[in-house]
Amino acid sequence: MALTEAVTTRFVVLNDQPVETGEDDLLDAAATARALVELISDSHVSTPFTVAIDAGWGMGKSSLMRLMRARLEERGTPTAWFNAWTSGADALEVLIKSVLLTFDRNIVRRAYHRLAKRRRAVRFVRLLLKVVLRFFGVHRLVDELWRQLSVDAKSRNEIRDVVHDMAKDWADGGDSDGRQLVVFIDDLDRCSGDVVLAVCEAIKLYLDVPGLVFVIGCDQAVLARNMQESGGSAGHALGHLEKIVQVYYRTPAPDQESVRRLIDGFAGRSGTKELFGDGVTALIAQRTRRNPRRIKRLINSFVLEYHLNRDWQRFGASALVRVILLQHFYPEFYRSLTGTGDRDIVSEFLAYTSVREHCKAGNHPGDDEFFTNHQVAPPPARADHDVLLSSLDRVEQELPVFFPELAANPDFVSLIGELAQEADFDELRRYLQQGRRGSFSLPSLLTDDEFPQAFLLNRPTESLDALISPESWASRHDLWRLVDELRHHHDPRSLHDLLRQGIDLVRVPAPEETDASPGLRVLWVDDSFKPDLLGDAKLDLIADADRRGIRVLRTNDPESLKDNLRRFEPDLLISDITRDGDPNAGLDDLAALRSDGIYDGPAIFYTSRVTPSRVKRAEELGALGVTADPRELMSWIERFVADRTDGHDSAQD
Repeated sequence: MALTEAVTTRFVVLNDQPVETGEDDLLDAAATARALVELISDSHVSTPFTVAIDAGWGMGKSSLMRLMRARLEERGTPTAWFNAWTSGADALEVLIKSVLLTFDRNIVRRAYHRLAKRRRAVRFVRLLLKVVLRFFGVHRLVDELWRQLSVDAKSRNEIRDVVHDMAKDWADGGDSDGRQLVVFIDDLDRCSGDVVLAVCEAIKLYLDVPGLVFVIGCDQAVLARNMQESGGSAGHALGHLEKIVQVYYRTPAPDQESVRRLIDGFAGRSGTKELFGDGVTALIAQRTRRNPRRIKRLINSFVLEYHLNRDWQRFGASALVRVILLQHFYPEFYRSLTGTGDRDIVSEFLAYTSVREHCKAGNHPGDDEFFTNHQVAPPPARADHDVLLSSLDRVEQELPVFFPELAANPDFVSLIGELAQEADFDELRRYLQQGRRGSFSLPSLLTDDEFPQAFLLNRPTESLDALISPESWASRHDLWRLVDELRHHHDPRSLHDLLRQGIDLVRVPAPEETDASPGLRVLWVDDSFKPDLLGDAKLDLIADADRRGIRVLRTNDPESLKDNLRRFEPDLLISDITRDGDPNAGLDDLAALRSDGIYDGPAIFYTSRVTPSRVKRAEELGALGVTADPRELMSWIERFVADRTDGHDSAQD
């Protein structure tokens, strides 16, 4: 894209609001909404009952419920909307009030007069009447009412009778079939176990009356997990749901045609449609697992980056789309692309896909140089199919471990081919290698298939730089650790809240407070600790280890390695592999140390290029592993510390 064209390009972010109208319904959820509404209406004689809309995060629960609500109101059926998450600890109170406020005032008055003679209940009913009629205007009276109800079992029973009588009067006041009130309960799976139980209690004990229908939106798997983490059991949570839910509907993932239509719709609304060809669309559908919210936020991350970083007007929006796809969904390839090594990972990958295709088809690849560049003898000119496959297998041992799987994906191959054809690709690669990657580089620390990070970028009023500055976080590793915890919740929406409210939860304690085996000594040998393919992650990891009481001795002089080993006596050795053009220097050094009896302890290889041959050689040398991922490296260090501590404790016992 030319600069003059880019300057006039305007993209817009997509909001994250649930679908409420047919024109916004890109997945035809309205058809499902109509069917569910018909079921509810036809089942009026079976009230009260509860319908559960079960779906994962971002899969359209709220949108389906909003469409159902609109359809019901078109038919004249009154509804109430209750968000369990925003109601917090007052869920019981707020849910009951949401129902009572839909009743006629005359019904409330009649209930008051019937109960006025009950002297114990008069005070409470009068307060309840004032609250309902004045729409929660007297907050102190509400607080006092519910404070007393929470400690007075008899008062709670009396209020339950009041609510039952009012609901019955309302339901009987309609036609011969009676009235229906449909109450929608959203975001229950985001709540604590106490809130879930309060909602179940409100439905079962207070609002279990003819005429009422409840529609609950939640992910049951997440709900059960939240119950466990708040002190309950998964069976306990599901048991309460089973008591109140009669109908379960599991929202399916969109089919291939539907998700393409969805992506096209989102792209059209954001102004990015011309950037999304069939291959890009297929990759987005595949890697987001057809999740509408993830798709929307991926597009928003592109829009924000393009607007905030003017450098992309030089390279073009199409290049940015492809770079962001790599960063979000293929972090290993992205790390290799942004490395400062001599290898061009894009050209190497495309050459490999060509060689692979020819060898698997039984044709000579005609690229002897590709084999010799990887220290593998090329196949003979007239080699048979088995020889070609054997040659392919040998060269794959010297290629990044992720190459074969990616080469089998034609959409990914197409993506890399399109990126290589960008007019300024070489300049773009140098730009990325130099670290000027714009606002999307920091959230890349959060990237994997399970955790879409673009939602952070949808909050331009928040400063990512401030959130992960040294003043707020001890290191980037702490942010990774928090993200790992959130992945277990499968609820990335809560990350923003934890960043705002729970920073102290992930601060690294002062050295005297840590229990991370202060005596641990690590020798880290690397011929360069400058920012490179691994970014400044090496320095971050070393600083993190220091804060945890782990002593790290750095050396960039392999010649003095033996002296450092004898003098420092490390418990763990971390080493690079390639040095001064030698692709196996680190492995050879460890082999010599083992052979000479100088070091027989654990070792980890931290390198920019992980290949099957390197992994195999490291295993033969008894190393813990080979990795290019700083998160994986820290995970291995932590596991080593834990195993060492457990062994020390066992020895003392």
